[in-house]
Amino acid sequence: MKKAIKIIGKIIFWFFVIIVVLLIISALAHKILTPMEKNKYKVGKTLDINGKHMQAYVTGQGDKTIVLLSGLGTASPITDFMPLADRLSADYKVVILEYFGYGFSDTTNAERSNENIVNEIRTALNQLEIKGPYILMPHSISGVYSLYYAMKYPDEVEAIIGIDESVPNQTKFSKDPDMSHGLTLLNSFGIIRDVSYLLPDAWDSKNENNNYTQEQIKVKKMATAWNSLNKSVINEFNTVNKNTEELYDVKYPDNLPVLAILAKDSVDTDNYWLPLHQQLITNPSIQKVETLAGEHYLHWTNADKIAELAKEFISAN
Repeated sequence: MKKAIKIIGKIIFWFFVIIVVLLIISALAHKILTPMEKNKYKVGKTLDINGKHMQAYVTGQGDKTIVLLSGLGTASPITDFMPLADRLSADYKVVILEYFGYGFSDTTNAERSNENIVNEIRTALNQLEIKGPYILMPHSISGVYSLYYAMKYPDEVEAIIGIDESVPNQTKFSKDPDMSHGLTLLNSFGIIRDVSYLLPDAWDSKNENNNYTQEQIKVKKMATAWNSLNKSVINEFNTVNKNTEELYDVKYPDNLPVLAILAKDSVDTDNYWLPLHQQLITNPSIQKVETLAGEHYLHWTNADKIAELAKEFISAN
């Protein structure tokens, strides 16, 4: 009996030794591969914002500037928005900004407050020497940052065109609990990268309209390994409730043109989604809500239609 227990003990011991060794190898591989991949596939311009690197991409020509702002946790905003940016660039100058913790940008310990994120956006646009006013095109949580931007700096925001964008009052009905900072270990140890290797075709099913090239899909996969559950993303997630509460019951200024393009899937699955967006309207003559068939990341499958609606809206306002 004692011999059997001793053997079992050795098996358990070596099992844990193997797990630890594999984790160390995974972490080292992740730490080595990430900067190599970023340097190889980096596009756009690297800006110095508060001593940190932020990545920006500018394309197109035109008298008006559209600024694309990503949703919470979008691993590679430049790549994510590229098909939509390509379509918009025929008529407008288009800027894609990657917040800290996203895409090719650095992470940061700075609070992910409305004020800090909007100031980072403004600093980036200033460094790019692109003058406002801007047409903000936020996806998801960036709808909250865009509303804050428009309220605090109204002369810099010409219009808002949202893509299934978040609104402040939504957290009155549904609040998510904070994420544990311990989850950053899944990133640090390269576990997310390992999982992405086990699920190599996960992104292919999200490219049903072939809007993305194979290289763009590859960058999306890699960026998921670089950025998922990093400290900046977790800090931003944990600040959502505070950021939305800061703007509870705020409505759009009645002189601000707004087009909210909502995903039908979001409207159908959340009874509050459409009314919450309608509640922000103060001037129906220049503030509209449209619904498109699709899921939350509407621009993955509806880049053509979004660009068409945006052009019609901008021309009319």
